[in-house]
Amino acid sequence: MNTSYPYDPELHPAGSSAADGQCSWHGAEGSQEAGCEGEPVVSFQDDQGRWQSGCQRALEELVERGQIEPLGQGA
Repeated sequence: MNTSYPYDPELHPAGSSAADGQCSWHGAEGSQEAGCEGEPVVSFQDDQGRWQSGCQRALEELVERGQIEPLGQGA
């Protein structure tokens, strides 16, 4: 399970959708049009070690799947 952090654009590569204030998780999953809430609330590293951002819906889905910790539960 990966640690989650409050969204911080400084954690993401310059010019990426995450750094630009978008939900990169739904963008990466190809489901942005399928209910993505847009504005990121969480930053986390995916299983490949890449920084991702996620909207509230992505946060809830990823916590439910056991892929990231709930916000405030990490180190």
